[in-house]
Amino acid sequence: MLSRRNIRIKVLQQLYAFQQQDAPSVPAFLKILDKQFNDLYKFYYFSLQFLVDFNTFLESEREIEVEKYFPNKTHIRNTEVLNRIDFFKSLSTDQNFEALCGKLPYDWRRHGDLFNHIFIDMVQYDFFTDFMVFDEPNNDMQRDFLINLYEFLFNEFELFDHAMETEYLYWEDDSADVLKAVVHAIQTFYDKQKLKIESIGEKQREDMVFGTQLFENCMVNKEYLDELIMKNTSNWDSERLTLTDVVMLRMALSEFLYFETIPPKVSINEYLDIAKSYSTPKSHLFLNGVLDKIRITLLETGEINKSGRGLKNE
Repeated sequence: MLSRRNIRIKVLQQLYAFQQQDAPSVPAFLKILDKQFNDLYKFYYFSLQFLVDFNTFLESEREIEVEKYFPNKTHIRNTEVLNRIDFFKSLSTDQNFEALCGKLPYDWRRHGDLFNHIFIDMVQYDFFTDFMVFDEPNNDMQRDFLINLYEFLFNEFELFDHAMETEYLYWEDDSADVLKAVVHAIQTFYDKQKLKIESIGEKQREDMVFGTQLFENCMVNKEYLDELIMKNTSNWDSERLTLTDVVMLRMALSEFLYFETIPPKVSINEYLDIAKSYSTPKSHLFLNGVLDKIRITLLETGEINKSGRGLKNE
């Protein structure tokens, strides 16, 4: 779930913030960076926990409706929707997932009538009405309903987005990765009939180490990296050297020089893509020209030393 692209974006943000500080502290920024890595997983769990807490709301709605003199049978049936979904049943009874969520510092109950607004809107959507036609929906129907529900929440329901932004400063950057992880958990469950909640394992820790090392290398070698940048940007207007572009150049050059398993062209492509979203409209063209020029120079001087996967398309 924690992709290298996402890691690079977080490092970019912290290096940029570091540059803006009057009295910066590297350990403090590394601590923030580590927290960001871990928070991504916490909000993945929080997003899955939504189903459990939403169902608690639906149960209370059902109890209120049942007690009425003339209860609305359709409303009662609608509140039972999650109880007909195997993924939810497995998730809500899984002790490992319960333990993960028990440590979360976030609570859906902070957001007032959010669940009520979601329910009112959700029952009007085709994905809901089509699903409720069936008394015993099969696995494909259950899977498609859940994916549609989460895509509705993440991509269309503004109150959900606002709630997450209130809880998480970097939600805009991470929401796509969280949604992808949630959908993967749902698909895996119905493919293998086994609940698998992604957690921080060895591969994820290696990626986190990459992020902290990238940050540290940019700081420790800043003087040399800036020297390389200035030597190779003499033909560009100084106005085009925005702080964001300079930071991305430092990061890419750090990968050229200090990460032997990452091919230079992979680094270039990654930062060109990030620049399209996080810098000026023409920054990716500027970065492409400068980085490719420096790549060729460093290869000629033998300063780029790659091994393993780093040799690919060097």
